Amino acid sequence: MYKLVIADDEKIIRDGLSKIINWSELGFEIAGVLSDGQEIVEYLEYMTADVILTDIKMLHLSGIDVAKYVYDNSIYTKVVFISGHKEFELALQGMKYGVEDYLLKPTNVKNLKEAFEKIKKNLDEKSKQNETEQAEKARLEEALPILKERFFSDLILGVVDNKELITNRMSILYPQINLECSCCILADIIITDYANFMDSTWKYNFDQFEINVTNFMNIYNSKIFFHIVYKSEELFEIFGILSDVSYSNDNAGKICGEEFEQFVYELTTTFNFQAKFEIKKIFGSIFEVIEYRETILSSHLRVKSGILHLQEQKKLIISNISIGNISTAQKIFHNILDELKNSDIIYRNNFIVDIFSTINEVIKSVNIELWNAIQPYLNYSGIIALNNGDETRMYCDRIFDKIKLAGSKTNEFDTGSLINKARQYIQDNITQDISQEETANQLYISTAHLSRLFKKQTGENFSQYVTRMKIDKAIELLRDPKYKTYQVSEYLSYKTSRYFSKLFRNQTGMNPSEYRSKVLNIGGEADDEV
Repeated sequence: MYKLVIADDEKIIRDGLSKIINWSELGFEIAGVLSDGQEIVEYLEYMTADVILTDIKMLHLSGIDVAKYVYDNSIYTKVVFISGHKEFELALQGMKYGVEDYLLKPTNVKNLKEAFEKIKKNLDEKSKQNETEQAEKARLEEALPILKERFFSDLILGVVDNKELITNRMSILYPQINLECSCCILADIIITDYANFMDSTWKYNFDQFEINVTNFMNIYNSKIFFHIVYKSEELFEIFGILSDVSYSNDNAGKICGEEFEQFVYELTTTFNFQAKFEIKKIFGSIFEVIEYRETILSSHLRVKSGILHLQEQKKLIISNISIGNISTAQKIFHNILDELKNSDIIYRNNFIVDIFSTINEVIKSVNIELWNAIQPYLNYSGIIALNNGDETRMYCDRIFDKIKLAGSKTNEFDTGSLINKARQYIQDNITQDISQEETANQLYISTAHLSRLFKKQTGENFSQYVTRMKIDKAIELLRDPKYKTYQVSEYLSYKTSRYFSKLFRNQTGMNPSEYRSKVLNIGGEADDEV
């Protein structure tokens, strides 16, 4: 029901307008019956109304004054005038304030109903539009973290390679930043003695660590917005963009370096680990990143991050192949060739063979018809025999062209089969500390791609699904009285029984002992739980 306020300085007219038609049948409820424009203004200071049906001439404030007040204060309320023939000129004055309609006295029931049926239709359309906009806004807010993660990863890995695309994406992610002088930093952080940290210091699972680091970056108060480009075990590659563009280029670069050092200090202090870091590149603007290509140099950090960079690009190729984006996959492949142009020929050719053998395996799982069509063109010995970069590019481009041609003649790619494989991997490893990164590695795709596909196919994010499956397994184990809570926790690879109990309560509303007693009706000595 839409709220209607009726106003007239004559009581008999107010009462008549309230009763002359069945307002509820038209979709309106009478929220107020008032005698003056001043009362309407006071009402609007504390209450809302969808429509105001008001006389023009009233004692203190006129209907025109009301329309002006609504207009000046940008109140989304429709105003309808009702008055006599002699006040028509006044009514025209009100039209400049967006008055919806003008009805003559004495009131014609037919005209009144027609006017409010039209208003109801407009309100319904506006309401539907608002719901659509709110839903889109909610979807954008939900997707924004993934968009940021994907954008900056794609930017560094060479998928995003033109100014127009960068400008469009950044207008959504960071509209306040001037891109022409947006100093950026790319750096590596490597956690010292990572295995010991995860086993002894970190009390939760693998994915929770990355989530917590991401949350830390989101709330970290700095002149730079930091993002994880990619992560592999102990290594984080971080991209940052300076939010304040008032610095000169020289000062901006200095500020980026200082801010990153402070960021590393705060990060290591917060999570209680030791780390070393290397600033790989400082860019004068985000557009300079387009020209950047990872180089595998002699530095230990650079060698490790460069190799991981290549592996991440390989995953991006497979991710795009799995959903049929062959041209994007080919573009990323060209980036890899550029990065490997000065590397050992045997290493380069073996890496390329590894890419195409993985592509072949993934295509087989998502599009068997395409897989059958491309088998004659996959000659790994031919790749091994290539001697220079130009030959390699031409040879591999022919393979990609064959994939594109065959793909255009086959059925759609079945990404559901990838998620089924992910589910099976989770089920097979339910007693392990299952990470999204390792699951993505099993499918040869990027973590971000798995995250998007998983949410699309299941309606849950990866960690929610894993937790639900583990709690289901925990309930199965709790049916056996021989298991205590801490044993179930250990069996499912939770670091502490306290963390396990917290997750269990979040899923079921009870801790494991309560659930065993009240739901499973299994007696026995209760475990100590927090």
